[in-house]
Amino acid sequence: MNEEAKALSDGLAHSHEITDYDFWRALKSIEDELYWLERNRRPIPIDLIYVRAIVRTARQKRLFIAYDPAPFDAF
Repeated sequence: MNEEAKALSDGLAHSHEITDYDFWRALKSIEDELYWLERNRRPIPIDLIYVRAIVRTARQKRLFIAYDPAPFDAF
């Protein structure tokens, strides 16, 4: 992934205006569109692939940011 895409995914991951549900819904919509294009033997726009990668990476970063290995002060 290039630097511009990394910066965009970082910005999305740290945005308080976008919820986890928004990420899930965006990925679901993109996947549905890709499925429809594939089933109908239509060309897949490369921009759609890039958007999917950016949203997927941002969602993974968001999940990692929220991950706490010791949520109850186990150490």
